[in-house]
Amino acid sequence: MPRWISFIVMMTFFAMLPLDIDAPTVNLCLMACLRWAVIAAVPDMFFWRGQTA
Repeated sequence: MPRWISFIVMMTFFAMLPLDIDAPTVNLCLMACLRWAVIAAVPDMFFWRGQTA
């Protein structure tokens, strides 16, 4: 019986592992797309010399 419990715990961990990886990946992709959209929408001349976005 303890062998089956450890097997179930391990299988649950490996089944949940892709979800732990996918959620931050999707979040970073969305943040990168939003950053690109903001940079593309605002012209370079809008910012003065020495000022950062």
